[in-house]
Amino acid sequence: MLKKNREWSARIQTESPGYLESVSRAQKPEILWVGCSDSRVGPDQLIGLPMGSVFVHRNIANLFATGDLNCLAVLEYAIDELKIPNIVVCGHYECGGIKAAMEHSGIQPVDLWLDQVRFVYQRHADTLNQLQPDKRANRLAELNVEAQVHNICRNTIVREAWRRGQKVNVIGVIYDIHDGLLKQLGIQYSSQEEWESGYS
Repeated sequence: MLKKNREWSARIQTESPGYLESVSRAQKPEILWVGCSDSRVGPDQLIGLPMGSVFVHRNIANLFATGDLNCLAVLEYAIDELKIPNIVVCGHYECGGIKAAMEHSGIQPVDLWLDQVRFVYQRHADTLNQLQPDKRANRLAELNVEAQVHNICRNTIVREAWRRGQKVNVIGVIYDIHDGLLKQLGIQYSSQEEWESGYS
């Protein structure tokens, strides 16, 4: 790991002299990325933006838990301090967290965390249960993205930013690990009015 890091640092400094020094002065990301911890879904690789462009929050099943201080602290810092204009919630197909939420429950920390996905499943059980298992899991991954977008939009941090006229776009996407492509889900809100209309 350290060897690869030295090679990377040397390559960057050769190809773009002064780049690391300029990045070290301040960060000005355009995106807050709320994604899954899955090792196959690293945002820097997926969207090919340079260092300093993406502020990242990742956890199992890309949840924005409204009572989780970690989630709230990241959101507050992103909006109030960094003034990030775009929040992207990215789920992915073949998500282990989604499958675990569908297949079992228990009292371990990961099971309690995934209860939030189970709530989404329960709300959509009638339509999800008509699908084959793989399609059901992938559709639940999409619905989970939508639920997390709504969790972010209903948060007072975002609503206060909208109220004072700050630009905040909340967008939901899904990543297909089979072809490496991100897919828009048609979920995007840029104001409380848009969100309330879409949520209803």
